[in-house]
Formats: sequence, C-alpha cells, structure tokens
Amino acid sequence: MIVILSGPSGVGKDTIIDAWRAADPRIVRVVTYTTRKPRAGEVDGRDYNFVDISTFKYLLDQGHFWEHKVVHGHYYASPKKDTEAIIEQDKIPVLKIDVQGAIEVMHLRPDAITVFILPPSLEELEARIRGRKTDDEETIQKRLRNAHDEMALSDRYQLQIVNDDVDAVVRKLMEAVR
Repeated sequence: MIVILSGPSGVGKDTIIDAWRAADPRIVRVVTYTTRKPRAGEVDGRDYNFVDISTFKYLLDQGHFWEHKVVHGHYYASPKKDTEAIIEQDKIPVLKIDVQGAIEVMHLRPDAITVFILPPSLEELEARIRGRKTDDEETIQKRLRNAHDEMALSDRYQLQIVNDDVDAVVRKLMEAVR
C-alpha cells in the first residue's frame, strides 16, 4: 500500500504526516529529494534529502525516482527505491508530493490511496505561507497562484480533506488505510 498526499504549499502536510506517524507506527514519510536550500530547522534526510543539481541528475539517470519536477524553481523527486524499501518492511509509505508528480505516480501505482489536503480558506492559506517568513513577495504570490491551480485538480484524488483540525484529518487518514 502506498499513500499519495498532496496539497498546496502551506496547507499543513508536514504537520499532518507527523501527527499521523505519532498515531500509527506503520506510517513512514518517504523523504523527497530536492535541490533547494534547507529552511531554518530543516534537517537533511529527515525533512528532505538536500542534494546539488549534479547529484540529483545522477540519481535521475540511475532510475532512482518515481517522478521529478521543477517546483518554484527547484528540482523535487519522489524516490522509488526508498518507497519500495518501506513496503518491504511492512510499513505504509506516504509520498508527500505535488499534484503533477502525484498524477504521474497514480499512473504507475493505480492501487495507491490518494489524498488531497485543502486549506480552510484561501485567506488562511496565505496567512500560513506568510507566517513562515521564508519567502519574498514574488514567491508568496507564485505559491498562491500555484495553490489555486493545484486545488482545481483535487478531484483527481480519492479523498479531499480540509485541514481545519489536524486530529480530524488524521482520523480520516487512518480510516482510509484500514
């Protein structure tokens, strides 16, 4: 079983996955590879696998990824081999992935459980993005435009869950993997 979890930047995907992992030890977050720089507090290998572009391209050439995309000017990829290793341990891998990449993986793994996380409102989403204090105004506006486009594709997912209560979201996710 694989779970694909998507949602716009700032919707709370990491918070949800952390709470879900605390509630169910079978849940393992697949650590995405990226060429972007770590944000304050992010740890390599835990939050993302931070690599330079040449390492990323080498892994891509080696078939290490399910999919890869450029998002907000940086490369991101979901590691196929890491996902398979989690499955071999009888755990449930969760791919936290953007919409375009998710659609690619859905074609490769039609058995995946697909979940799109929605914000309570666009105003709340903007407040969360601004609250990070990590992006300039141009990047914030780009993230908000992308959020609109991503949410328009949420109907491609089996489940759409509004993140207005993390505990309620986790309960719904636990029901989905039963």
